[in-house]
Amino acid sequence: MAGAIISGLLKSLAVVPSQIFVFDIDKKRLAFLKKTYGIKTARSNQEILSLSRIVILALKPQKFAEALNGLDFSKVGLVISIAAGVKLEYLQDKIPGKPVIRVMPNNPALVQAGITAIVSSAESKKEDIEIAKSIFRTVGEVVETKEYLMDAITALSGSGPGFVYQFVEAMIEGAESLGLVKSVAEKLAVQTLLGSAQTLVKTKISARELKEMVTSPNGTTKAGLDVFEKKGFKQIVIDAIFAAAKRAKELGGSS
Repeated sequence: MAGAIISGLLKSLAVVPSQIFVFDIDKKRLAFLKKTYGIKTARSNQEILSLSRIVILALKPQKFAEALNGLDFSKVGLVISIAAGVKLEYLQDKIPGKPVIRVMPNNPALVQAGITAIVSSAESKKEDIEIAKSIFRTVGEVVETKEYLMDAITALSGSGPGFVYQFVEAMIEGAESLGLVKSVAEKLAVQTLLGSAQTLVKTKISARELKEMVTSPNGTTKAGLDVFEKKGFKQIVIDAIFAAAKRAKELGGSS
């Protein structure tokens, strides 16, 4: 996700490469980011904090406690965390007195088509929130929300792309089994997904209504949807959303 954010910022011309500093314990990853984007690298997390006014914590939630231990945030003006499940209360305890903003971006940020949910701490001023929004608008849409909804948002838009990719993978495999070559199956499946999403956005018609529009009695779509119904497809998706939200809550409890 760090790479997607860097790419979005640079493409938006909001900053130049020399204004971005990164650190990663993975030296190969650090070298890749430097070579790909022409940005500057630091030798430690603390060096990043001494060089930056705005810091984005692009860490796995399981690594938070170890990574933040002993760090001095006194020179930092704004802290933004993208870690799933890590709550503002925890961040404020580790980084007292600083405006902290928790965000949940998603995978389509890689192509500047993501959506990011933002929730801010009490110390965050309007200008801090606007800075965070401006950063994540470079990789897609932004919504401001309440923290108690973040686990649900993590499940829906954070984990959602993975669920969608699984569905597309299944469509492609089904088409291949019927004789289509993989390249054609991929093109048809991906464009079907893209076109359906654009139809939802542009027509403002609900998913339920659009489904009914394309489903003729005793037609091919009805035959497929009957299988979904028989196999409990809708409940499977709902259960997946609940499982992802539960895991987000667990990650927050362990931070």
